[in-house]
Amino acid sequence: MTVDTTIIQILEDFFLRFGIKYNNHDKVTLWLIRYFNFRLKYIVLNQREVKVSKGLTEKISTHPNCNVLSDIFNKAAQGDDLNPYQSKASFNADYHDLLFNDWGIHHLHLRSDKENPSDYFNGRTGLLLFVKFTIDTAYFLDIKSHDDWSNTDFIRIIQRNWPEIIADREIPNTQWSPNFNDEKIGILRKKGYLFGINVDEKAYLILGHGRTSSGDNAMAIRLANEVWRWVGENKHLFDTNLDTFKLGLNEQLHI
Repeated sequence: MTVDTTIIQILEDFFLRFGIKYNNHDKVTLWLIRYFNFRLKYIVLNQREVKVSKGLTEKISTHPNCNVLSDIFNKAAQGDDLNPYQSKASFNADYHDLLFNDWGIHHLHLRSDKENPSDYFNGRTGLLLFVKFTIDTAYFLDIKSHDDWSNTDFIRIIQRNWPEIIADREIPNTQWSPNFNDEKIGILRKKGYLFGINVDEKAYLILGHGRTSSGDNAMAIRLANEVWRWVGENKHLFDTNLDTFKLGLNEQLHI
Protein backbone atom coordinates (compact mmCIF):
# COMPACT_ATOMS: atom_id res chain seq x y z
CA MET A 1 0.00 0.00 0.00
CA THR A 2 1.29 3.46 -0.94
CA VAL A 3 0.44 6.94 0.32
CA ASP A 4 -1.66 7.54 -2.79
CA THR A 5 -3.69 4.34 -2.47
CA THR A 6 -4.21 5.01 1.26
CA ILE A 7 -5.66 8.44 0.55
CA ILE A 8 -7.86 7.10 -2.25
CA GLN A 9 -9.15 4.30 -0.01
CA ILE A 10 -10.11 6.79 2.71
CA LEU A 11 -11.95 8.99 0.19
CA GLU A 12 -13.70 6.04 -1.47
CA ASP A 13 -14.85 4.79 1.92
CA PHE A 14 -16.26 8.24 2.66
CA PHE A 15 -18.07 8.48 -0.69
CA LEU A 16 -19.57 5.02 -0.36
CA ARG A 17 -20.64 5.54 3.25
CA PHE A 18 -22.60 8.69 2.43
CA GLY A 19 -23.85 7.73 -1.03
CA ILE A 20 -21.77 10.27 -2.92
CA LYS A 21 -21.30 9.67 -6.64
CA TYR A 22 -17.69 9.86 -7.83
CA ASN A 23 -15.36 9.00 -10.67
CA ASN A 24 -12.04 7.21 -10.47
CA HIS A 25 -9.08 9.46 -11.21
CA ASP A 26 -5.48 8.79 -12.13
CA LYS A 27 -4.08 11.46 -9.83
CA VAL A 28 -4.64 11.52 -6.09
CA THR A 29 -4.68 15.33 -6.13
CA LEU A 30 -7.79 15.22 -8.32
CA TRP A 31 -9.42 12.81 -5.86
CA LEU A 32 -8.77 15.39 -3.13
CA ILE A 33 -10.07 18.29 -5.21
CA ARG A 34 -13.30 16.50 -6.03
CA TYR A 35 -13.72 15.46 -2.40
CA PHE A 36 -13.58 19.10 -1.31
CA ASN A 37 -15.78 20.03 -4.26
CA PHE A 38 -18.50 17.97 -2.58
CA ARG A 39 -17.75 19.18 0.94
CA LEU A 40 -18.03 22.83 -0.08
CA LYS A 41 -21.41 22.28 -1.80
CA TYR A 42 -22.74 20.41 1.23
CA ILE A 43 -24.83 22.63 3.53
CA VAL A 44 -23.37 22.12 6.98
CA LEU A 45 -25.99 21.52 9.65
CA ASN A 46 -25.86 24.57 11.87
CA GLN A 47 -28.40 26.89 13.44
CA ARG A 48 -28.52 30.04 11.33
CA GLU A 49 -30.11 33.43 11.53
CA VAL A 50 -32.69 33.62 8.75
CA LYS A 51 -32.73 36.74 6.61
CA VAL A 52 -35.22 37.13 3.77
CA SER A 53 -34.94 39.77 1.04
CA LYS A 54 -37.67 42.41 0.81
CA GLY A 55 -38.74 41.15 -2.60
CA LEU A 56 -39.06 37.55 -1.45
CA THR A 57 -40.90 38.62 1.71
CA GLU A 58 -43.56 40.23 -0.47
CA LYS A 59 -44.08 37.00 -2.40
CA ILE A 60 -44.29 34.53 0.47
CA SER A 61 -47.88 34.88 1.67
CA THR A 62 -49.42 34.38 -1.78
CA HIS A 63 -46.88 31.94 -3.18
CA PRO A 64 -48.21 28.41 -3.90
CA ASN A 65 -45.15 26.97 -2.09
CA CYS A 66 -45.53 29.14 1.01
CA ASN A 67 -45.72 26.10 3.32
CA VAL A 68 -42.48 24.68 1.92
CA LEU A 69 -40.79 28.07 2.28
CA SER A 70 -41.83 28.09 5.92
CA ASP A 71 -40.40 24.59 6.34
CA ILE A 72 -37.08 25.63 4.83
CA PHE A 73 -36.83 28.79 6.95
CA ASN A 74 -37.57 26.80 10.12
CA LYS A 75 -35.03 24.12 9.25
CA ALA A 76 -32.38 26.76 8.61
CA ALA A 77 -33.08 28.38 11.98
CA GLN A 78 -33.09 25.05 13.84
CA GLY A 79 -30.00 23.64 12.15
CA ASP A 80 -31.84 20.78 10.46
CA ASP A 81 -30.65 19.14 7.25
CA LEU A 82 -31.39 21.27 4.18
CA ASN A 83 -29.43 19.11 1.76
CA PRO A 84 -32.48 17.05 0.69
CA TYR A 85 -33.76 20.25 -0.95
CA GLN A 86 -30.62 20.52 -3.06
CA SER A 87 -30.15 19.19 -6.56
CA LYS A 88 -29.22 15.51 -6.65
CA ALA A 89 -26.07 16.59 -8.49
CA SER A 90 -24.87 18.21 -5.26
CA PHE A 91 -24.00 14.68 -4.09
CA ASN A 92 -21.86 14.07 -7.18
CA ALA A 93 -18.26 14.93 -6.30
CA ASP A 94 -17.42 15.49 -9.98
CA TYR A 95 -20.32 17.83 -10.74
CA HIS A 96 -19.38 21.51 -11.01
CA ASP A 97 -22.06 23.85 -9.67
CA LEU A 98 -21.00 26.95 -11.59
CA LEU A 99 -23.41 29.33 -9.82
CA PHE A 100 -22.16 28.18 -6.43
CA ASN A 101 -18.50 28.30 -7.42
CA ASP A 102 -18.82 31.73 -9.01
CA TRP A 103 -21.21 33.57 -6.70
CA GLY A 104 -21.50 31.30 -3.65
CA ILE A 105 -25.25 30.83 -4.10
CA HIS A 106 -27.12 27.55 -3.50
CA HIS A 107 -30.44 26.61 -5.06
CA LEU A 108 -33.12 24.56 -3.28
CA HIS A 109 -36.15 22.74 -4.66
CA LEU A 110 -39.53 23.72 -3.26
CA ARG A 111 -40.90 20.39 -2.06
CA SER A 112 -40.69 18.88 1.42
CA ASP A 113 -42.06 15.47 0.39
CA LYS A 114 -40.23 12.63 -1.38
CA GLU A 115 -41.07 10.64 -4.49
CA ASN A 116 -40.31 7.43 -2.55
CA PRO A 117 -40.17 7.07 1.25
CA SER A 118 -36.61 5.72 1.10
CA ASP A 119 -35.29 8.67 -0.94
CA TYR A 120 -32.83 11.10 0.62
CA PHE A 121 -33.71 13.96 -1.71
CA ASN A 122 -37.08 15.67 -1.80
CA GLY A 123 -39.13 15.90 -4.97
CA ARG A 124 -37.98 18.20 -7.75
CA THR A 125 -39.63 21.48 -8.79
CA GLY A 126 -39.35 23.82 -11.76
CA LEU A 127 -39.02 26.88 -9.55
CA LEU A 128 -36.06 27.11 -7.18
CA LEU A 129 -35.25 29.03 -4.01
CA PHE A 130 -31.88 30.76 -4.18
CA VAL A 131 -29.93 31.32 -0.97
CA LYS A 132 -26.48 32.36 0.17
CA PHE A 133 -25.24 30.59 3.31
CA THR A 134 -22.58 31.56 5.77
CA ILE A 135 -21.80 29.44 8.81
CA ASP A 136 -24.28 31.40 10.96
CA THR A 137 -26.69 33.11 8.52
CA ALA A 138 -28.97 32.08 5.66
CA TYR A 139 -29.69 34.91 3.20
CA PHE A 140 -32.76 33.94 1.16
CA LEU A 141 -32.69 35.88 -2.10
CA ASP A 142 -35.53 34.97 -4.42
CA ILE A 143 -37.50 32.29 -6.25
CA LYS A 144 -36.56 31.86 -9.89
CA SER A 145 -36.52 29.22 -12.60
CA HIS A 146 -33.84 26.75 -13.70
CA ASP A 147 -32.86 29.18 -16.46
CA ASP A 148 -31.61 31.87 -14.08
CA TRP A 149 -28.14 30.55 -13.20
CA SER A 150 -26.37 33.73 -14.33
CA ASN A 151 -29.04 36.27 -13.43
CA THR A 152 -27.36 39.39 -12.03
CA ASP A 153 -30.57 40.14 -10.13
CA PHE A 154 -29.11 37.86 -7.42
CA ILE A 155 -26.25 40.31 -6.91
CA ARG A 156 -28.63 43.25 -7.12
CA ILE A 157 -30.77 41.70 -4.36
CA ILE A 158 -27.72 41.33 -2.12
CA GLN A 159 -26.70 44.92 -2.86
CA ARG A 160 -30.10 46.24 -1.83
CA ASN A 161 -30.57 44.07 1.25
CA TRP A 162 -27.17 43.11 2.69
CA PRO A 163 -24.42 44.99 0.82
CA GLU A 164 -21.97 44.32 3.65
CA ILE A 165 -21.68 40.62 2.82
CA ILE A 166 -20.09 41.32 -0.57
CA ALA A 167 -18.34 44.60 0.23
CA ASP A 168 -14.96 42.86 0.50
CA ARG A 169 -15.37 41.50 -3.05
CA GLU A 170 -15.88 44.93 -4.60
CA ILE A 171 -13.11 46.15 -6.87
CA PRO A 172 -12.47 49.91 -7.10
CA ASN A 173 -12.98 50.57 -10.79
CA THR A 174 -15.72 49.26 -13.06
CA GLN A 175 -13.51 49.72 -16.12
CA TRP A 176 -11.79 46.46 -15.19
CA SER A 177 -15.10 44.59 -15.37
CA PRO A 178 -16.86 44.72 -18.76
CA ASN A 179 -20.63 45.10 -18.74
CA PHE A 180 -21.53 41.51 -19.54
CA ASN A 181 -25.21 40.68 -19.76
CA ASP A 182 -26.63 37.58 -18.06
CA GLU A 183 -26.36 35.44 -21.20
CA LYS A 184 -22.70 36.37 -21.71
CA ILE A 185 -21.93 35.59 -18.06
CA GLY A 186 -23.37 32.10 -18.51
CA ILE A 187 -21.32 31.50 -21.65
CA LEU A 188 -18.07 32.69 -20.07
CA ARG A 189 -18.67 30.52 -16.99
CA LYS A 190 -19.09 27.40 -19.10
CA LYS A 191 -15.88 28.20 -20.96
CA GLY A 192 -14.03 28.45 -17.65
CA TYR A 193 -13.14 32.14 -17.70
CA LEU A 194 -12.59 34.10 -14.50
CA PHE A 195 -13.99 37.60 -14.78
CA GLY A 196 -15.45 40.46 -12.78
CA ILE A 197 -19.00 41.73 -13.16
CA ASN A 198 -20.63 45.14 -13.03
CA VAL A 199 -23.98 45.50 -11.28
CA ASP A 200 -25.52 48.94 -10.87
CA GLU A 201 -22.21 50.78 -11.19
CA LYS A 202 -20.36 48.53 -8.75
CA ALA A 203 -17.77 45.98 -9.83
CA TYR A 204 -17.09 42.65 -8.12
CA LEU A 205 -14.61 39.82 -8.47
CA ILE A 206 -14.87 36.29 -7.02
CA LEU A 207 -18.15 36.57 -5.13
CA GLY A 208 -17.97 32.84 -4.36
CA HIS A 209 -14.95 30.57 -4.00
CA GLY A 210 -13.83 31.13 -7.57
CA ARG A 211 -13.35 28.51 -10.24
CA THR A 212 -10.67 27.29 -12.61
CA SER A 213 -10.71 26.59 -16.34
CA SER A 214 -11.45 22.93 -15.52
CA GLY A 215 -14.64 24.04 -13.73
CA ASP A 216 -13.29 23.04 -10.34
CA ASN A 217 -13.97 25.13 -7.27
CA ALA A 218 -10.83 27.20 -6.61
CA MET A 219 -11.23 26.79 -2.85
CA ALA A 220 -11.40 23.02 -3.31
CA ILE A 221 -8.03 23.17 -5.05
CA ARG A 222 -6.53 25.24 -2.23
CA LEU A 223 -7.86 22.84 0.41
CA ALA A 224 -6.57 19.85 -1.54
CA ASN A 225 -3.13 21.46 -1.77
CA GLU A 226 -3.11 22.03 1.99
CA VAL A 227 -3.83 18.35 2.60
CA TRP A 228 -1.15 17.32 0.10
CA ARG A 229 1.31 19.64 1.86
CA TRP A 230 0.47 17.98 5.18
CA VAL A 231 1.03 14.57 3.59
CA GLY A 232 4.48 15.63 2.40
CA GLU A 233 5.41 16.94 5.83
CA ASN A 234 4.23 13.77 7.58
CA LYS A 235 5.27 11.02 5.19
CA HIS A 236 7.56 9.65 7.88
CA LEU A 237 4.42 8.72 9.84
CA PHE A 238 3.20 6.64 6.92
CA ASP A 239 6.44 4.66 7.07
CA THR A 240 6.62 4.35 10.86
CA ASN A 241 3.08 4.56 12.26
CA LEU A 242 0.34 4.04 9.68
CA ASP A 243 -2.52 4.36 12.18
CA THR A 244 -1.27 7.75 13.36
CA PHE A 245 -0.86 8.86 9.74
CA LYS A 246 -4.45 7.87 8.92
CA LEU A 247 -5.78 9.60 12.01
CA GLY A 248 -3.96 12.80 11.09
CA LEU A 249 -5.12 12.58 7.50
CA ASN A 250 -8.74 12.18 8.60
CA GLU A 251 -8.37 15.28 10.75
CA GLN A 252 -7.07 17.21 7.71
CA LEU A 253 -10.05 15.99 5.69
CA HIS A 254 -12.49 16.72 8.54
CA ILE A 255 -13.80 13.16 8.38
